Amino acid sequence: MNLHIVRGVLSELSFRLSNDNLRARAEQLRVRLKTYPLLIASQASLQLLFVFLLWNSGANNLHLIFWIACTYLFHAWELVKWQQDREKLNTVAECREWHWHFISLGLAVGLLWGSAFMFFFPPDINQQILLVCLMLALAAGAVTMISVHQPSMYAYLFGVMLPLIFRMMAENDDAHWAITYMLLLFMVVIIAAGRELQKMIYISLKQRFENLALVEQLTKAKAEVEVSNDLLRNEGKLLEKLVHERTVELLEKSQEVEAIQEVMILAMCSMAETRDNETGNHIKRTQNYVRILALYLKTNPRFAEFLTDENIEALYKVAPLHDIGKVGIPDSILLKPGKLTPEEFEVMKTHTTLGGNAIAYSEESFQLHSNNFLLLARQIATGHHEKWDGSGYPKGLSGDAIPISARLMAVADVYDALISRRVYKEGFSQDKVAAIIIEGRGKHFDADIVDAYLTLQADFMEIAERFKDEKVEESILP
Repeated sequence: MNLHIVRGVLSELSFRLSNDNLRARAEQLRVRLKTYPLLIASQASLQLLFVFLLWNSGANNLHLIFWIACTYLFHAWELVKWQQDREKLNTVAECREWHWHFISLGLAVGLLWGSAFMFFFPPDINQQILLVCLMLALAAGAVTMISVHQPSMYAYLFGVMLPLIFRMMAENDDAHWAITYMLLLFMVVIIAAGRELQKMIYISLKQRFENLALVEQLTKAKAEVEVSNDLLRNEGKLLEKLVHERTVELLEKSQEVEAIQEVMILAMCSMAETRDNETGNHIKRTQNYVRILALYLKTNPRFAEFLTDENIEALYKVAPLHDIGKVGIPDSILLKPGKLTPEEFEVMKTHTTLGGNAIAYSEESFQLHSNNFLLLARQIATGHHEKWDGSGYPKGLSGDAIPISARLMAVADVYDALISRRVYKEGFSQDKVAAIIIEGRGKHFDADIVDAYLTLQADFMEIAERFKDEKVEESILP
């Protein structure tokens, strides 16, 4: 333990300086410099008190004047040095210069006091005790005011106390030996107190600079985060711009694909029309009938799941393909101006499977099995002549087994066939058409779709008028 204390004292005396501890050491010296004027003023006051106590007490007054004059000159030089160099604590070399200055200064001032005590030692014991008290006050003041710099504190204490102790020992009597022991004990206590005070100051300074370093790191980290956020915001804006441009590009391509899709549908329907006497207006009317029926029924619980906005739009686009299979029907049957024979009618009925198979072949060829657009087109082409009671063709489906798309197309196709004028008949009145469709409610047609038609009759009439035929077309209702 004693060896540990000795090592600690030696470490404090060395006052190691390096770039690693420069900030803490510089702050210790800066604190020491801040107390410098006060320390000089207190020294000057006590030196004046020292002269006052010894004046006309047997000491040579001229010697006292000479001694105090020397100490004041020394203090004046200290103040000049302090005024000129007090800000020079930025490098290891500048701090080391102040470190050695404080040591030499502390030792010099301490020896001035110690030598004065020895030289002006009064014969009267009472005056000796007064001077001892003065010296103890000097030592205590050194601990409180310069303990922040341990080497100068030790130098000052030894300069003051050792001559005092030796002078007391030189008297060699019991009283002076008692005072000597007391002074030695005081030295130990005051050094220990100074060491603890210095540790507290050093730890406080170290913690302060660690906190400052942490604040600097956090400030730097915050600045880096802000820079990163700015970069992310800029990149986000760039990405948003690229996404927008890509979205616009994809939308344009999507619109282009949709336009090509519609053109292909119209082209295919036109091909069918060249072999059939039904007009292009029949296609426009039926696709609009399908759309208004779907829009009306989308809130019906039976149809709500299927009749989404996307599916309704798709139904509108694929409705013209319902009779695409007629391309495969012989002209002798397709263009016959009279009623078909049973055998001919069986051939005519195959236009549903021909159309469905053609679309299915396209799905298979291009691996488009999950394409909803082609699925709806195939359902309409194949199933628009199925009947609710199962008496339709080609598969004889009944009830909900018939796709909704085909059920909608059935009402739209029959309605348009009934109101249209042909070479073999006049167009039926709206009342007669309604009566025929009502008669087919729950037999030919889905009852809910018939009810929707009845509600939308005025809309059906408006569409029929908007896309009416300009001339009589020759056609057979299969």
